[in-house]
Amino acid sequence: MNRLHTTNSWNFLGIDSIPQYNKLPKDIQSDVIIGVIDSGVWPESQSYNDYGLGPVPTRFKGECVSGQNFTRYNCNRKLIGARYYSKGFEAVNGPLESFNQTFFRSARDSKGHGTHTSSIIVGSKVSNVSMYGLGSGTARGGVPSARLSVYKPCWFDECTDADILAAFSDAIHDGVDIISLSLGQGPPQQIYFEDAISIGSFHAFQKGIVVSASAGNSFFAETATNVAPWILTVGASTVDREFPSYLLLGNLKQLKAFGVNTNPDQGKQYSLIYGADAAASRIPSRNASFCKKNTLDSNSIKGRIVVCILEELGDDKDEKLSAVEEGGGVGMILVDPLAKYILHQSVIQSVLIGEAEAEELYKYMTTEKNPTARISITVTNVGIKPAPAIAVFSSKGPNVITPDIIKPDITAPGVNILAAWSPVSTADSINYNILSGTSMSCPHVSAVVALLKSVHPYWSPAAIKSAIMTTG
Repeated sequence: MNRLHTTNSWNFLGIDSIPQYNKLPKDIQSDVIIGVIDSGVWPESQSYNDYGLGPVPTRFKGECVSGQNFTRYNCNRKLIGARYYSKGFEAVNGPLESFNQTFFRSARDSKGHGTHTSSIIVGSKVSNVSMYGLGSGTARGGVPSARLSVYKPCWFDECTDADILAAFSDAIHDGVDIISLSLGQGPPQQIYFEDAISIGSFHAFQKGIVVSASAGNSFFAETATNVAPWILTVGASTVDREFPSYLLLGNLKQLKAFGVNTNPDQGKQYSLIYGADAAASRIPSRNASFCKKNTLDSNSIKGRIVVCILEELGDDKDEKLSAVEEGGGVGMILVDPLAKYILHQSVIQSVLIGEAEAEELYKYMTTEKNPTARISITVTNVGIKPAPAIAVFSSKGPNVITPDIIKPDITAPGVNILAAWSPVSTADSINYNILSGTSMSCPHVSAVVALLKSVHPYWSPAAIKSAIMTTG
C-alpha cells in the first residue's frame, strides 16, 4: 500500500533573482500544465485564484469530474482539471463510508495534503498568510501562472496501486507536462516493474512527461523509495527559517525548543515531572516514560508539565499529548534527538527538545527540589545558518535496487513549509498549514521543472533532470 509522504522557501531558493525566469512572459509560463497525484484539492483556497490567467491551453484534454461537493464550476483557468479514483481502494478495503471519517467522494480534499503540495507548485500570490501568526507573509507557489490538474487516488492516507495507475493513465492522456507525486511505498523499495509508481512513471517518461516524486521520510540509509532511474527522486532539506518556542526553567536558564504555541504564557511557572515518575498503577516506569495512553497517573501529572521520551522514531506524538492532556497535565516536553525542529500542533502547550537540551533539563530536575518551567510563545526566526542542511527524517540511499544509480537525485525545502490547506482537515479550520516531509520538497522541484519547461519546452525529461542535478 502506498502512503502520502507534511512562504519563505521560494525566496530562500532565489528563484525570482534568476533573469531568464523573472523576465519570462506570463503567457509562456501559463502554458505549462502540472498534474498532481495526491489527496485532492480544496478549490476555494485563495491559492487557486486564476486572476490574470488567459484561456486554458487547447492541448489539454482533461476534465473537471463532478462528485460530492464538487462540480465543474469549481475549476477555473488555474485549476483546469480534477479527477478521483476509489474503485481500487474500495476493492481492497471496503466502502469509503465504512471508515467513519470525513471524506468527499470527489476530487475535493478532506486531508489537506494534496492542497498543500499543489499550492507549493502553482499557488497564486496571497498576502497576509500565516499559521496562527507564524511565518507571516505572502504565500505563493514556484510558478503562480502555471496550470494545475489534480488526480485523487488517495483516501485516508492510503493509495492503492490500481488507483495510482489509473491516475497516471489519465494524466498522460490529458496532456500534462509534469507529474508530481508526494507519495510512495514504505521501504524497502520494490523492484521497478512490480511497483505501480515505477510502472506509471515509466509510461509517462516515454511520453516526454517529467515525473518528480518524494523519496520518503524513513530517516535511515537504504530507505529511499521512488528510485527508478526515470524518476526525479527528491529528498528534503532545511531552509533558513525556524520556529523556536523557548523553555524557560525556574533557575532562569533558557533552553531552545520547537513547537506551535501561540497563546501567551502569562509568565507562570509550572511544576515539572518525568513521565517515568508518574506511572499509573501496575505500569512500569519505563512504559510510563513514553507517555502513551493509560500509562500516566492523573494525580501525579495534574497541573504539571510532563517530560516524555520516544520509544521509537515513529511514535504517535498526538497519542502522547492526549495522554498528558486527559490526565490533567498542562504541557508536554518531548525529547526527540533527531527531528526536534519539526513543528507539531497540540491543544496543550508542548515542545520538542534535542539531546543537549534534555541533558540540561535533567541536570536541573535532579538538582532542584521543586523544578519548574514555562513554555514561551513560538516566534519566527529568519536567516538561520547553516542552511540548507539535509533533514534528518529524509530517506537516504544507496539505491537498494540499482546501487550504481545514486538516489535521491536532489533535495529541496521540506522542513516547516507553509502552504494552503483543507479547512475540514483540522478542528480549528485553518486555511494554511505548516508541514514537513519529502512531500513538501517534491513539489518545489516540480515547480523548478515547470520553469525549465517554460524556457525549454522541447527538452526531454532526461535533459531537464540533468540540468537540475548539475546546476550549482
